Amino acid sequence: MPIYEFRCTGCGNIQEILVTSSSQEVEMVCRECGGEDLQRVMSQVNHSMGDSKSSKQPGPSATTRTCAPGQSCTSIQLPGHTK
Repeated sequence: MPIYEFRCTGCGNIQEILVTSSSQEVEMVCRECGGEDLQRVMSQVNHSMGDSKSSKQPGPSATTRTCAPGQSCTSIQLPGHTK
């Protein structure tokens, strides 16, 4: 269920709208001024990497090793990613 952000062209208010299914109608009305002309805007991305207790968060790292004669393999470790 994606959440989209919309900006009212009348008052500039930005609001989030949850879309539960493609067949369900969503009320597209500004909560501030009641305007019906809303434009979808690009949302800011919020992410968390690494241990939240540490002040310094490591970046991605790559390890290259020999996996066959004359060939190398590279593994990339992404902070915060667990299997």
